[in-house]
Amino acid sequence: MNPSPLLHGTVCYWRDDKGFGFISTDSGERLFFHIRDFATAPQHRPQQGDQLCFQLGQDKQHRPCALALQLVSVKDPVITPSTKTPSNTAPAIYQIQHRAWCFRYLFFVLLLLSLLAGSFVFTMPLFYLEASLFTYWLYQIDKKLACNGQQSRLPEESLQMFSLIGGWPGAWLAQKRLHHKVHKAPFQREFRFVIYGNSCFLLWLLSDSGSAFLQKVALL
Repeated sequence: MNPSPLLHGTVCYWRDDKGFGFISTDSGERLFFHIRDFATAPQHRPQQGDQLCFQLGQDKQHRPCALALQLVSVKDPVITPSTKTPSNTAPAIYQIQHRAWCFRYLFFVLLLLSLLAGSFVFTMPLFYLEASLFTYWLYQIDKKLACNGQQSRLPEESLQMFSLIGGWPGAWLAQKRLHHKVHKAPFQREFRFVIYGNSCFLLWLLSDSGSAFLQKVALL
């Protein structure tokens, strides 16, 4: 059997005390690798920003990972993540989480107003569009943080929450296009339950009993 072709990527996260990290590929995929998987012992321990070539393989759980690694180029040691990342990342995370909370409150206020006005059925597509766009944006932010090897990340519960309130189409599209969270089995199981729960609730609202409920809560 012919060996798999060599691929190239950049070390986006490295934990030296554990001897493992992640490689960000040109296609945006994030692959796990271990120090023992180098074809030959590298001249120095990997660090964030190093360029590596590798072969695509699978771990014991049949998840894609990087094997037969080789060091291609070393990141400039003058610029280190420890001096740049913490000061720039913390306020960004705070601002993102603040926007997420503001969007969540605004979403539920508008949802309540539409229910009271009896126009939920007509405004429902708009709610799904807004939630999907915002959820896709959150996935983009979390993907960038992951590729940069940041410890401060968006909680998975927040991503699932925005999917639950109607943003799951945007989350599904983000997972496919950004290759983010697609290999985390627990997250994917929760995501499938989120889609199922949201879809069941939507079908109930469109049913006769759901329509009767919407008429009861409407004030107009």
